[in-house]
Amino acid sequence: MKKFFYVFIFGFISGLISFSEIQRIEFNKWPQMKFRNVRILIANSEKLSNQGFAGATLEEMKNTIIIFPNIPKGVIFTNVDQGYGCVKEDIKIYYLDKNFEILKYDIMKKEKGISIPPENSFIAVEGLP
Repeated sequence: MKKFFYVFIFGFISGLISFSEIQRIEFNKWPQMKFRNVRILIANSEKLSNQGFAGATLEEMKNTIIIFPNIPKGVIFTNVDQGYGCVKEDIKIYYLDKNFEILKYDIMKKEKGISIPPENSFIAVEGLP
């Protein structure tokens, strides 16, 4: 019984630590540019890139664009819940190369969409379709 108690406490504390490490960062704390009716968020860290629109409300997503600079090779974009919550609306994503030429765009379905950047993708831009 004592062993079970220690295992439970260890698991509980580990869960709290894991939960605190995956807290969603509110959009007002992201690096951003604001224009009259448009907010451009810059996912300039791995944590922000992993979060993207995950867990955001429709109201937070309206008039918001997210730029993902310097896409690492082999990355996959997904709307599946990875701990921040799922993406609750369909998302349009554009992939650009270093010369800002559009290579491809996709519509990722809410909660389950996946998109794979084409070769030579350097920047991705997401927003509501």
